[in-house]
Amino acid sequence: MNVPHSMPEPGARVWRDMIVAALCSTALFLFAHFHALSNPYVVNDDVRQQVYWMQQWRDPGLYPADLLTDYARRYVPWGVQGIYRAASEVMSPLFFSKILTGLLFVFFALCLFRIGMLIAGRQTAWCCVIVFWLMPFFLDNLSGGLSRAFAGPLLALFLLCRLERAPWAMGVTLVLQALFIPYIAVLCATACVMAWGAWILGRSPSPLFLSRPFHFMFLLAAAVPVYCMNSGMDHAGFGPLATAADMAGHPEFGIHGRYWILPGPSVFRDLVVEPWEYIALFREGGTVAGIVSVAIIVIALLSGAARAPWRSFEKVAAPVLYLALASLVLYVLARVFLLRLFIPSRYLMYTVNLFYCLGFAVCLQGLWRRLAPRGGPLPVVLVLVLVLVSSGLRLRGVAVFDYSADAELYRAVERTPKQALIAGHPATMDNVMTFGRRKVLASFELAHPWCKGYWARVKPRLEDTFKAYYAADAQTVIAFCARYGIDFLVVDERHYEPSFIAGRPFFAPFDDLIRNVAGQRRDFALLSPECFDSMKAGRHHRLIDMRQLRKAAATEPGNAAFPGER
Repeated sequence: MNVPHSMPEPGARVWRDMIVAALCSTALFLFAHFHALSNPYVVNDDVRQQVYWMQQWRDPGLYPADLLTDYARRYVPWGVQGIYRAASEVMSPLFFSKILTGLLFVFFALCLFRIGMLIAGRQTAWCCVIVFWLMPFFLDNLSGGLSRAFAGPLLALFLLCRLERAPWAMGVTLVLQALFIPYIAVLCATACVMAWGAWILGRSPSPLFLSRPFHFMFLLAAAVPVYCMNSGMDHAGFGPLATAADMAGHPEFGIHGRYWILPGPSVFRDLVVEPWEYIALFREGGTVAGIVSVAIIVIALLSGAARAPWRSFEKVAAPVLYLALASLVLYVLARVFLLRLFIPSRYLMYTVNLFYCLGFAVCLQGLWRRLAPRGGPLPVVLVLVLVLVSSGLRLRGVAVFDYSADAELYRAVERTPKQALIAGHPATMDNVMTFGRRKVLASFELAHPWCKGYWARVKPRLEDTFKAYYAADAQTVIAFCARYGIDFLVVDERHYEPSFIAGRPFFAPFDDLIRNVAGQRRDFALLSPECFDSMKAGRHHRLIDMRQLRKAAATEPGNAAFPGER
């Protein structure tokens, strides 16, 4: 690790180091996510939104004629669907989501290692990997093997191809981004066009990519899947996306809503606060530990910066500059034209954290030179072991959640017919459709108010669900089940406790609806054994078979199920 950065590294040593980096990254991931790999009910929370339905490939009888499944399928980019479809031949998509996370984690580490090698040699390469291991942001976004998991690795690969001076590889990476994570393709394409424009105006040397006419074919090839995915949502009746005018005055887009869009976070929060919440120990130790760790990190970085190889960093300055400019421009445009370019923060978070990683790595190399200018292999090994242990402890269980407490409920639901439609509190339904493998009327994860056509169909479902869930009379519940064709209801007794109702029982504005419906009473129809027979399904849950009751009610005038609601 003490080879001067100006000397070329022997090829055998580079390969050996990359193998060691890959093995260390693999070991670190296995330690950090061992609980997820060994427990089928430990997954990333968004797996219940984007991956759950892929179980249909192994069992075609699952989720028949389901609105939520159709929407979720179109919500996932083609590239992600393709890789999961291939993997479903040999393993469950839920388990593959964990394997894919590990593969991307190792691939990301190797990309950063190679970038560091090209910047300033072996020391910087190892420092890049070490900083990557120590920053929970990366594993947090990789977890689940979702579309966003490809953002960091493909962004790093794009930068690596630029440093390797490989325009064909840049074009291929751009197409991969369009297939797996479209807004990163938009970001990198914008950076390329900016570099090309500066070259045309005579303000910079050749941009490498787009310097020849056929390079533009890659831009076109990337634009096609991005456009088709966006237009496909509209053609399926799920769009268009909500505008700023549509969102104004609607609490589901506010800080207590489904997703905080209006008013959006400040630029300072996106550039500084959010990244440093992961870099420092705010999440693990709270405010005091976070502030203390910030001070220690800043002092260490300043100490290392004085001896860091900044001149070697100049070779990456141009691509970093254009990526930074593209990020800022798209961030501003995305804030002005809300949701036209997706969520604004997505154009900053990946580039900002990648730049933090590279900058910290260069400073870390300078700190290493200051503290151990003549260090042999022993201190290098000791530092590597210490970093791996520290990283493993910090990354332990990052962005995966244990839902095994309700395993008895999932087993009870799995005993229902495959075509059954289940209803209950939407937060519970996320797990019911993922682990119980049955379609549900409405869920929290798939309650997306920003797709207007989809929301027009889902919002009434949510309102009617809560009116029935907290109803005082059995007829309201039965009429609800008859209207939507509900076969089974899942009841969580904890949802009727005053503290739950008075808190945040759901996102705005439905929390107010729940409080208005529930009021101060304690006599809820779904808790009454006189109203409904139920089967115990775990410590807190009950499963109610509504098939006979709702069929009888469906024969009454005005109670027929709406066409297409099933």
